[in-house]
Amino acid sequence: MKRLELKRQILLLTITPSILMALIFIIWFSWQQVSNLEQELRSRGESASRRLVDAVEYGLIANNFSLLQQIARATLNEPDARAINIYNNKLKIVAQAGPKMNPVSTPMPFSDSVSVIESTSTIRYRVPVTNQRQEYYVQPSQLRKEPQLGWVELEFSKANIRTEQYKNVLVNVLLFLAAIFLTSLAGIAATKGVITPLKKLAAAVDSIREGDLDKRIDAFGDGEIMELSEGINAMAESLQIAHREMQTNIDQATQDLRETLETIEIQNIELDMARREALEASRIKSEFLANMSHEIRTPLNGILGFTKLLLKSNLHEKQKEYARTIHSSSESLLSIINDVLDFAKIEAGKLLLDNRSMNLYETIEDVLTMLAPSAHARGLELVSLVYSDVPPQVVSDQLRIKQVLTNLVNNAIKFTQKGSVTVRVSLESMRNDQVIIRIAVTDTGIGLTKEQQKALFTAFQQADSSTAREYGGTGLGLVISKRLVEQMGGDIGLESERQKGSTFWFTIRADRASSKETPNAQASLQGIKTLLLEPHDLARISLKHILNSWDIEVFEASTPQEAIKHLQSHNDIMGLIAGLSPEGGSTAQLQYALEQFKQDFGLAIILLTTSTEETLDSEVLAGLVSASISKPVKRKQLLQALTKLALDKNVTPLNMSSSSSAVSIINSDTGSHKLKILAVDDNAANLKLLAALLDDLNIDVITASSGKDALMLIENNTFDLIFMDIQMPQMDGIETTERIRSNEGNRTRTPIVALTAHALAGEKENLLARGLDDYLTKPIDESILAKTITKWTGIDPSVTSSSVQIIERRVASYEASNEYPSIDLVVGLERASGKLGLAKDMMRMLIDSLGNDADAISSAYHDNDHEALLEAVHKLHGACHYCGVIKLQKLAHDTESAIKTKNYNELEDKLMLLYEEIAEIQRWSKISDMDREFMKATKIYAKNKQLSSPP
Repeated sequence: MKRLELKRQILLLTITPSILMALIFIIWFSWQQVSNLEQELRSRGESASRRLVDAVEYGLIANNFSLLQQIARATLNEPDARAINIYNNKLKIVAQAGPKMNPVSTPMPFSDSVSVIESTSTIRYRVPVTNQRQEYYVQPSQLRKEPQLGWVELEFSKANIRTEQYKNVLVNVLLFLAAIFLTSLAGIAATKGVITPLKKLAAAVDSIREGDLDKRIDAFGDGEIMELSEGINAMAESLQIAHREMQTNIDQATQDLRETLETIEIQNIELDMARREALEASRIKSEFLANMSHEIRTPLNGILGFTKLLLKSNLHEKQKEYARTIHSSSESLLSIINDVLDFAKIEAGKLLLDNRSMNLYETIEDVLTMLAPSAHARGLELVSLVYSDVPPQVVSDQLRIKQVLTNLVNNAIKFTQKGSVTVRVSLESMRNDQVIIRIAVTDTGIGLTKEQQKALFTAFQQADSSTAREYGGTGLGLVISKRLVEQMGGDIGLESERQKGSTFWFTIRADRASSKETPNAQASLQGIKTLLLEPHDLARISLKHILNSWDIEVFEASTPQEAIKHLQSHNDIMGLIAGLSPEGGSTAQLQYALEQFKQDFGLAIILLTTSTEETLDSEVLAGLVSASISKPVKRKQLLQALTKLALDKNVTPLNMSSSSSAVSIINSDTGSHKLKILAVDDNAANLKLLAALLDDLNIDVITASSGKDALMLIENNTFDLIFMDIQMPQMDGIETTERIRSNEGNRTRTPIVALTAHALAGEKENLLARGLDDYLTKPIDESILAKTITKWTGIDPSVTSSSVQIIERRVASYEASNEYPSIDLVVGLERASGKLGLAKDMMRMLIDSLGNDADAISSAYHDNDHEALLEAVHKLHGACHYCGVIKLQKLAHDTESAIKTKNYNELEDKLMLLYEEIAEIQRWSKISDMDREFMKATKIYAKNKQLSSPP
């Protein structure tokens, strides 16, 4: 609140007490006057009432009404008397004077005592009249026996006293205002004597404040004013002296500052020179690390790769043990190199995140699948629990999430002797499209003390020195994980207790991405009932959670006995999912239980095995198990197995259209094309290893040892894919790629995948910007290699090679004999990847479209429209690839070739053969039971599949 001016403050202090005192006095005096006037009226009323009672007593005794009327009129002459009523003892008015009395809110009783009622305008009295002296005034014959003679009622008006009261109050108010006026005049006069000197002093102080230090105040006034003016003059004198001293100090400080700045400038130049030297040293160190990485990892990759190939060869047990030792030692060395180089990269601030849309579920599964062998070798159950509210598709750095999770899970396996390692993925929070995801790794291992936990996230530190000796490692894993998690906007921590296990957790910030999953396969499983036999509680919960998310009704059992009880009480269970414990058990008992389920209940069985399970009799299980999946289970693998099981059981998919079936068949059949891939690497060992890996996948491999050789090969060949080493002499991989791109022109772009051993990075973006499409880090993993080939060619070499060989053998036998059957449903099943329902759908679709295709071909031929004719024949030829119509496919191929080569002379004969074959297939469809024919083909397909599978 703004403070009042001093003048007003003084006025308030001088006038307010006087006003308050005068106000109190006036109020009290006015109240006294009003009270006195009203009291005087009451007194007069009581006196007049007593006199009237005495006067009317005789008249009432004698019933002399005229006398009573005279007394009433005489009483009305009393001051302020307004009206008079005289009542007899029968409550009848016998005399009345004045106007009618004003009505009252409360009726007055006729009692033997005085009654008074007062309103704002009147006071009314009702007094009883008693027989006090009648024997003195009346004859004996007139004597009354009743003591109560009547009542006298008088009403007095307050009008006169109200007027008098208002006059008194008005006079008092005028006196109060006069007192305020006089007091105000006195206060203003007193204020002027104080304010005027203060204003002069304030003006002088303002001048001094604005810098006029020579300003002085002339002596005036007396007492305190005089002392104040002298004090201000003294203050101005002191300020003037201090200002002179301060100016002198400023000048000196300015001179000192100039000298200091010159010194700092010299030091900055020296520091800049030192910084440049340090940056140069850091650059040289980075180059050294990169070169060292390449030089060390290149031969190491060769050792790892050829050790894997050596392990696949026919070695006796001792030689295999030596090879495993070499492989394990090489992997350990490579892991140490990777850790040191990752740490150097983080310290240099060169670690860049590659945020892309990724499937979080598959990322978790990939890590657990990779580490499953080491967990199962120790008898540990490896389980993932992904909560339903976690979005499957997010935008983040998949590689770094895998790196952190791999380190935590690997540590959990390393320090756990028995029990399980569980990965839990939960949604911590979600705001708009940004989510915070928490990933926790819980083990049942040795645990950590509080002191050991404090040193965990320090570089080159482990829980204690004995840990490093017993379990190995550089102590960099958790430090690198911590830095990676922090860069991804998350946090990392642990909860542990000695001998009770540990939980390491980390969070990541990510954006939600649109899900790429299609609901067709899942929808086909809705309402299916499945029996789940899994001895491990957490693994069973995880599997049930996955199955429930696909709307599958699950019956749980931890022992075969419990499973049998469920089967006895439910006869509509479609199949059994049986999990093996990594701790091992009786194989004979397992096989006996599976045989019982198969024979007694006719169940289709999906067996979940551990990666180290070697005791199962594969020949026995082949007849018992419909599918075998390694633990921990991948969702896609389980979904595919259940979908196949549902199709084999003739369960009709709910949302599977013909178009989707056609897509599935097309994708699977593309494997019939043998891939041709160019591998480029200057290191002979690496090149040989890559060629061996590709050859194992039934791929036609051509090798080049330099960029120049690669360019020459590309000029004369067409490749489906090129694997390009980056660091090569003379012409490196990037320059070679740029020349390939410049020479392509309008030709189809060939995918090029970089092979790099560099660990210091941020180079992925550079590689993609320079024309490469993808990259792989050495050493090359076979499964990742196969996935990369599938990604860029659309063909999965890891699963199609055996099917391709079967198809090629059957087709080759037809070509050798030059006899092509009209229908070979086995080939149709092969091209549908064994999916009976899809093969049937595609055959029916082809048969339904043959009539329209024949009409289109005939119309184009008669119109001599070779372009339309080629389009119609090509369409028919393409459709034949996905069904077992071998002869029609061959005739369509020959006809299409004749049109393309413009060999129109033979065209009519070829078209006639084509029409005849179309009619033959249509006739077959009418006279044949397609379902029965496909069942026969299924048996042949299963037998061929068993014969072609590796022992």
